[in-house]
Parts: sequence; structure tokens; C-alpha cells
Amino acid sequence: MVLCRAFETRLVELASEGSIPSTVYPGIGQEAAMVGLVSALEDGDLFAGTHRDLMAALAAGVTVEQAALNFLGKAAAPSRGRDGGGLFGLPHKGIAMVTSSPAGSLPLAVGAALAFAQRSEPRVALADCGEGSMAAGIWHEAVNLASVLMLPVVFTVQNNQFSRTTPNGGGFNLPYAAHRADGYGIPGVVVDGNDVLDCYAAAREAVDRARSGGGPTLIEAITFRHKGHDHSDPAEYVPDDVRMEWASRDPIERFEEYLGSRGYLDENRRAAVAARVDERVARSLEWASEQPDPEPSHVASDVFAVRFADVPPPPPPGGIEMDMAGAVRAGIDGEMARDERVYVMGRDLGVGGPFGIAAGLADSYGPMRVVSTPVADAAVIGAAARSAAAGMSPIVVLESGDDVYRGIDQLVSIAGVHHWKTGTALPMVVVAPTGAGSGLGPASSRSLESVIAHHPGIKVAVPATPQAARGLLAAAVHEPNPVVILAHRLLLAGPPVAMPSGPYEMPLGRARIARAGADVTVVAWGAMVDVCLSAAEHLAGEGVEAEVIDLQSIMPLDWDTLFTSVRATSRLVIVDEGVPFGGVGAEIAAGVASELIWDLDGPVLLVSPPQTHVPFARDLEIAFLPGVEDVLEAVHTLAIA
Repeated sequence: MVLCRAFETRLVELASEGSIPSTVYPGIGQEAAMVGLVSALEDGDLFAGTHRDLMAALAAGVTVEQAALNFLGKAAAPSRGRDGGGLFGLPHKGIAMVTSSPAGSLPLAVGAALAFAQRSEPRVALADCGEGSMAAGIWHEAVNLASVLMLPVVFTVQNNQFSRTTPNGGGFNLPYAAHRADGYGIPGVVVDGNDVLDCYAAAREAVDRARSGGGPTLIEAITFRHKGHDHSDPAEYVPDDVRMEWASRDPIERFEEYLGSRGYLDENRRAAVAARVDERVARSLEWASEQPDPEPSHVASDVFAVRFADVPPPPPPGGIEMDMAGAVRAGIDGEMARDERVYVMGRDLGVGGPFGIAAGLADSYGPMRVVSTPVADAAVIGAAARSAAAGMSPIVVLESGDDVYRGIDQLVSIAGVHHWKTGTALPMVVVAPTGAGSGLGPASSRSLESVIAHHPGIKVAVPATPQAARGLLAAAVHEPNPVVILAHRLLLAGPPVAMPSGPYEMPLGRARIARAGADVTVVAWGAMVDVCLSAAEHLAGEGVEAEVIDLQSIMPLDWDTLFTSVRATSRLVIVDEGVPFGGVGAEIAAGVASELIWDLDGPVLLVSPPQTHVPFARDLEIAFLPGVEDVLEAVHTLAIA
């Protein structure tokens, strides 16, 4: 506790004078809660904290030297200079990567606890946050999910009286935040957060309960933040009498008094501890300041983990016919049979899930590998990410692609950034039905590939055929990176086609020439590939041979195949189901114009919907979507027919 306070006090001083680049979110005054709660964990357990939990991280096994490197943004820091302050983790020590998202630690702990339960390991995860984070929807989703699944996880809340500047009354309308536990059917415990032994005893009981199969517990530690929200906040919103009252209950002074009354601590020993701590802090910060800074040439490296195994070519069709939904299901089934670490998670999976993607899997593999969840898309995606970091291989099946928006923070801020910050793999797959044409209106018909691919660290596949759906899914499961597979609704429910009879992969990042041609390149993905093939048939009757390229993957995108085709035809039409502004089609147009401007015999043309929402009425939806006539018009505009 003394070390934690001395270190954070010095960090606040350095940040305030501009000597370190990081923001410091001090937990000074909360030492008893942080040290006491985390000390209840054992080797092999996991701690998931927040931006204010540096002291807890130190108690969990982070060294002062490692923390100093991270605050100074050094190359050898846990986050390798890619994130500052306390926003780092040490996966090998059971300390989850910290995200700045409110309550972002909770789904990480839930995912780790799920992995522990799936492997029947007697391990526990503990997630900490402040009372202000309890107002975030992800907090509810994570606690509810853990309660429903009876996972070995402990949720702790450090109630330090203010959420940034908002006092407790502005955050929840209960005498104690722990009373919320009643709504989840789990124990709720309130402890004196300035008594380290009280915090430890409550956490120890909750950890033991979770480890023995009793499920989650919610612990609220009542404490006080001596400093402001961050190092630049003077905390003038705290009344003087409140500050004085809490100062009289200082956790370190209270524990020193306790130890002194029992003969364990006198003034000489206390002074020796303080001197030793001050020397350690000064030495660590001086040492860290002399370490190398990150190499600027590495700024774009490590976005993706590297898969070293080659992907064999798929076998020829073996006479088995499947639609795309059946192909996805067969792919999931094959991967689950191959590797017991693979599991599937999402809503209604016990009865088959969307489009029957999980039909029959629960009977074959049981509830711990076919995890049917409540409505909790953000918590499910976050939990899957952490279970992947814990060695599992999750496949999340969303009811609708638009559900990605509810979990986008977990997807991009945790899954997408994980390898870049930690250097460790995170193999997870998200399968989402997407696209327009089914009369579902604006909230369930969007094309999401540009939204997801915009965020580094996530691979995106958009299959146009059942063969590709199964092969890309298998490749995604073998990837050491998060992969989102966007399967178009119209194609999921499309006609069956001949499939290879056994498991196979199709490499991510490799386009398919769906039809060869020499006069014009037409590039599409997903449901638009069939539209382009129909247009190409019509053009062939006019004497125009269109080469149709099915991208199959958006991130990474197969620029080589695209450039080779455009160099040969000198003309390009892009057909994108998504709205044009900021879309994948616009990105392709910019890339081709930049690289091949002297190879083009005409402008790059983009066929896309208008910049509006997907309408519900059938006639309006048809008018919204690019059709065969739109593709023909674009090709004719290039004056080759």
C-alpha cells in the first residue's frame, strides 16, 4: 500500500509538470480496496481492471519498473509504447489488457471465467470498476451473462464517491450499489473500502465461492478518491468537510495503527518502509527514463498476428449440396469436432440460431460448447475476445449484423487492438447475417464491411457462395486474429449448390475470378456478385466480355488480383451494396486511381445505392439496391458497347 501511494504520488507530480507524456488517473486513498481485493486471488486466476487500477495491478504482479516503462511510453513497456498510463496488461501473469471503456473490464473477466469453466479449471476471474461505470449498459450485460451461466467470476466496485465530478446520487438511486446484486440473483456485499483486511476477507470468501461452483458475487468497497479524476483535475467539486472526514479514515494510517497496536510496526520500521519505497520509486523511474523509445519505423507493424501454416487448396465438389446457412453450420461443426477449444456462442443457439446456423450442435456438443446467451451482444463479443486470449477459439453468432454496433467497442477496442498492444494472438470469429433485400427496413439491413474494416486489427470476409462461406469460416477459425464473416441474408437462404464432401479452407485475402473477360473488370462481393454475373451474361450477348471479380475478403483485400485484371481490361466498374460515402467501393476506386491511373482508358465507376437508409417497402428497397440494369448502364458509360 505504501509503495502504491508513493509511486502514484510521484506519477501525478511528473504528469502535472509535464515530465511524462501519460495521463495519470490516481487511486490515492483507495489503496486498501485495490490491494485487499486483488490479494484474494491465487496463481492462475485473472484480474481485469480499469484505467484507475494501477495499484491493483501492482498488487497482482506488475512491477514498478514495468509500470514506469508504460507511463513513459518506452519500447520495452508492456504495451510497447502503443498505449500509455495504466492501459496495459500482462497476459502471462493473469492481468488482462486494460481498456479505457467504462466497465470494459467486466466482459474480459466473464470471458476468462467462461474459458475456465469450459476447461473445468479451478480458476477465478475478478473484474474491478468504479461505481460510475455501473451505469454503463455493458456492466449490466456482463453481470447478467455471468449470473445466467453461473461463471466463476467476482465483480468488485470501488465506490470512491465521485464518477469524475458526479457524486453518487447522480449515478444510482440506491443506498448501496451492491444492492443491484439482487436483480441478478447473486450475493451483494458491502465492505469498508478503507480497511484492507475487510476488503481481503470479503474478496476471499467470494473467490472461494466462485472457485467451488457457487457463481458470481458483487462486492462494493466504500472508499474515497483523494485526488481528482486525473492529474489535471483539482477536484474543487469535493466539499472541504467531506474531504476532511475521509482524510481521518486514511487506509494506510488505519492499517499502520492496526499493525502498531499488535507490535508489528513502530516508527523506525515505518520510516524504513517509507525510505525503501521512495528509493525504489526514484530508481525505477530514473531507470525507465533511460530505456530506448519505440522505433518510429515500427509504427505500422504488428496490426495482425502472422499465420504461418499454408492453406491447402479446397477439394473439388463431392456431390453434397448445401445452401450457405448449411455450409456455415457444417463449417462450425467440422471445426468443433476437430478442436475441443472451438465453441459457439450467441442468442437462441440451443434451438438452432439465426437461419439454423447452429441446428443440432447443442445436442452434439452440450451447453458449455454451444453457449446460448441472453440479449447481451456487447458482453458476448467482449467475453469471446478474452476467452480467446485465454486459449479458447470462440465463434460468436449474431442474430443480425446490425448487432455489431452494440458490441463495436468490444470488437475494436479489445479484440482489434489486442495483438498490436500485447504481441499475443487473439483467435475469434464473429458470424453475422447482413445486407438488404429481405424487407427488414433500416435497422437490420445495413452493409457493415466498411465500418468494421475501417478499424485496424480485424479481418473481414464476405462470402458470395456456400463453398466460400464454409472455406472462409474454417480459415477464420485457424486465424490468430479476430475475423468477422458477413454472410448476406439473401445468400444464407439461397439455393443449395454442390460442395466438397470434407472440411477445407479458403484463404482470407484472396479474390476469386468468378468470370473471366478481357473488356472490363467488374468487382463486387457478397450478394452483388450474382448481380454482376447476370449483367456479364447480358453483356456477352452484346459482344462485351466482363471479368467479374468476387473479392471474398475485404480486409485484407486482394489488390494483386484486382490490379492484374484492371491492367488487362483498362476499365473498372465497382458494385457496392453499401452506401457510397466512406464505403469499400470508394476505397477501391481510390486505390486503383492512385496505382493504375495510366492504365485506365476511362473513369472508375461506382455503382451503389443512394446515400440514404435501407427502406422497408419492397418497391423502395428494389429501387435502393444496385441491379443488373445499373451495372449495364455503368459499363455502357465506358463506351465499350
